[in-house]
Amino acid sequence: MDTPPPADPRIATPPAERASGAAEPAHDSRQTRTPEAETGNRRRILRRLRELAIVALLVAGSVLAGDLAVRLLPAITTASYWTQDLRVALMSRPQPQHPDIVIAAVTEETLATLPYRSPLDRDLLAGLIEHLQQAGVRAIGLDILLDQPTEPAKDDRLRRVLDEAQIPIVVGWATTKDQLTDRQAAFLESYVNEGQRGLVNLMTDPRLGTVRWIYPGREENGVKVPGFAGALADALGVAPPSEPVTLAYRAPPDAETPAFRTFPSHTIRFLPKQWLQGKVVLVGADLPQSDRHRTPWAAVLGAQAGAEAGVAVHAQALAQLLDPHSPPRLGLAGAWTTLTVASLFGLLLASFTLSVGLQVASAVAGMAVLWAAGFGLYAAAGMMVPLIAMSISFALAWAAGNAHWRGTAWRQREFIRQAFSQFTAPAVVDRLIADPSLLRLGGEKREITSLFTDVAGFTSWFERSDPQEALAILREYLSGMSQVAFDHGGTLDKIIGDALHVLFGAPVDQPDQAARAVRCALAMDAFSRAFAKLQQARGVHFGKTRIGVHSGPAVVGNFGGSRFFHYTAYGDTVNTAARLEGANKALGGSVSVSGATACQCPELQFRPVGALLVVGKQVPIDAFEPLPTDNPAAELSRSANYLEAYAMMRDDDPGSLRAFQHLAASFPDDWLYALHAGRLARGETGTLLVLKEK
Repeated sequence: MDTPPPADPRIATPPAERASGAAEPAHDSRQTRTPEAETGNRRRILRRLRELAIVALLVAGSVLAGDLAVRLLPAITTASYWTQDLRVALMSRPQPQHPDIVIAAVTEETLATLPYRSPLDRDLLAGLIEHLQQAGVRAIGLDILLDQPTEPAKDDRLRRVLDEAQIPIVVGWATTKDQLTDRQAAFLESYVNEGQRGLVNLMTDPRLGTVRWIYPGREENGVKVPGFAGALADALGVAPPSEPVTLAYRAPPDAETPAFRTFPSHTIRFLPKQWLQGKVVLVGADLPQSDRHRTPWAAVLGAQAGAEAGVAVHAQALAQLLDPHSPPRLGLAGAWTTLTVASLFGLLLASFTLSVGLQVASAVAGMAVLWAAGFGLYAAAGMMVPLIAMSISFALAWAAGNAHWRGTAWRQREFIRQAFSQFTAPAVVDRLIADPSLLRLGGEKREITSLFTDVAGFTSWFERSDPQEALAILREYLSGMSQVAFDHGGTLDKIIGDALHVLFGAPVDQPDQAARAVRCALAMDAFSRAFAKLQQARGVHFGKTRIGVHSGPAVVGNFGGSRFFHYTAYGDTVNTAARLEGANKALGGSVSVSGATACQCPELQFRPVGALLVVGKQVPIDAFEPLPTDNPAAELSRSANYLEAYAMMRDDDPGSLRAFQHLAASFPDDWLYALHAGRLARGETGTLLVLKEK
């Protein structure tokens, strides 16, 4: 043939109506849902519900553990109280001295002016009260227990001053419940008027002993006796608390200045009256070894420097009741909400796929965020969140989340490795392990390329051969063919006897799946020819391998049920690839590729075989033979001659018979020349080939 070759000896795109190779009438495949797909959807929903249930259990367990740890474990409780003190000591904003409260302190210098130290001289107290009334104070609080008699004249004077007071006076009160003896309690009962009583109890935590709450008082003989600060507040027209209230300490203006103006009691008579007018004056002891109580500042300053006189603590409580400025209360619901947020935060950090070092670093950073938030909330709004409980809930949720998700990820990786390592290339397995989201088991629809192989005459050869020898040859053949598939990124769907089914584009996406499959088919053809030649040299008549390749949609996934793993594909795409492989038997070829696959491989060379109408199909399949890539120049020249003759046959040119007979004589080993020369000689025309067998 001396006519010049066409401009492009590669295949043209197959006709649109036959490009897919589909044999069935067009329909919307999205409306077809296989039972496996439905089962896969249900399983995915159940997996999500199970994961949500696990998250809920992890959060609930972490919240409960954080809450109970602070309540039941002494060391954790102590740590929780300490963090509260630390926030108060470090984050409380300095405030000016309270404008309405003054402390008249009984100091060591005061006691030095008296004839005896204890009980406190009643003349001093009576004179102090008289002077304060004359100075125009609003109210007086005596944080002193008048629980025993002294000199009768002095006792009578103080009682008379208390009885005749023109301003509210509250006197410290206690009973045998507060460790007074019966005699002390009886004297106090008889000495202090009922309307002037205020219980001097201070509410401290059981671990550190820090005064944390304002004492609300209690009932005595059916009568409610308020706490000392509450009684003073009530006398000034402010309702006393009915239950313990968290004490919101006023921070002093600076390290050298107390939160309240304080004067030694024995110097009060020398002060200008305007310094006292309209003030509430609290009288009490401020002695280095007596009536000292731990405050939050002890967390920073130490136990001794962080302790305050009882009268100063009562002043803190009174200031809070008069202003009022009680801190926000979280309550049980609020506390559990913060623990839930901390737990979810821990689970969120644990859910990220990070190395162990980065996971630990994220946990440390997350804990720092929680502490910064805890200190910041107190500084901004006075809100005291349960920081230690939050830290425990966060840490437990993070650890449990890591254990769960890392365990799940490990099991998933092992599952993928065991399920796929024998069926697909190691590089594909590594991609699945690195990103398991690429693998959606349970059934999904996706574009794949299916490759089928079969050995001609295998069954009869096997039955004639020695079983052990035949099995050894078969193992060697299948091992080599599988390795070729793996080398090209294929996934081995199944092996049935001598036949292999290989998938491309599943379980992971492969944009070049069609080209991979065609190159794999060419490599398999080369391997199988060399293998058959080697066996024939050994006296074994091993048949040639036939291969079919087709691309299109299919449903892929694990359809092995709940008892075993079976990753496979279903659909017309798979059936068409099998029919193309079988068509080689009737045609005499080795590798048949559908037009749907060939049109996706513009960089490869093909020769059109014809439009195959196979058994069970209504639409012909455009079939092509891929040309080897080891000698492209020779193949292009050979393909050009064939394409010219093929075009004549397609156009029913009578000269096509002579053209193919000439080519068949020139290339007696080319099966396509012989095929079409024979067809045309029998009177067939065109490129439609009707096959009678599968």
